[in-house]
Amino acid sequence: MSILLDVPLTEPPEIVAMGRNAHGFEPVDRYCLPDLWSLHLYGYEARVRVDEREFEVRPGSIGLTPPGSTLETHYRGISVHIYVHFRAHGDSRLLPMMHDLGDRYDEIYRRLYAAHRFQEREPRRVASCLWDVLWDLTDVGRVDDHPAVGHPAVMAAVERISKRLSEPISVEALAEEVGVSTSYLAKLFRATYGETVVAFIRRQRVERAIHLLQRSTLPIKAVAASVGIPDLQHFNKLIRSETGLSPRGLRESRAK
Repeated sequence: MSILLDVPLTEPPEIVAMGRNAHGFEPVDRYCLPDLWSLHLYGYEARVRVDEREFEVRPGSIGLTPPGSTLETHYRGISVHIYVHFRAHGDSRLLPMMHDLGDRYDEIYRRLYAAHRFQEREPRRVASCLWDVLWDLTDVGRVDDHPAVGHPAVMAAVERISKRLSEPISVEALAEEVGVSTSYLAKLFRATYGETVVAFIRRQRVERAIHLLQRSTLPIKAVAASVGIPDLQHFNKLIRSETGLSPRGLRESRAK
């Protein structure tokens, strides 16, 4: 089952960077774009980690990385892919985080490769091409094929998690509040997000912490407390593991 993402799609995307790059000179590549979506068109095998999720990438795959997520790629030799970094606008549609394009790979590769040559002269044309490709992916993310997506218990749980990130959150208590068993809530989260409830809560805390570190002047201690991780040593370790930088370093990198 595909892991689905809510991608703003009803207005044309705004492309910030696009190209065709060779990687693998270093075995591991790791980065995080706080404000941008990333699309990668893979023609090689690799192991990819997006936050808590891991994928075995096969030639002919397409991947989407949400803003604020850390993308870590483990290469198996020199690897060439097409990438697009963009801002998405409008109402959301469900798209797969990682998908094997099969016979459609060559066609989409040609479309994006041809488009990137015009990004400076005809940016609207290039944005239109990317928009078409993203809309093509909505067929993969139809809600009818994924009954857990939009399940009332999941929606209610996510809302409660968002409001209570500064507090301790018990999965058992959360399940009781939304009216399902702990095991069934775990099954729903696995089907919807591809991860456990605990991993989802952790990711939400990290994403909010990164946002606050980069977008606010709150003291680091206050940021840690606001996302439910008052232990500064643990907070520093968590942020460094996710971004490669300490909380202070992450804030300073944004200022630069």
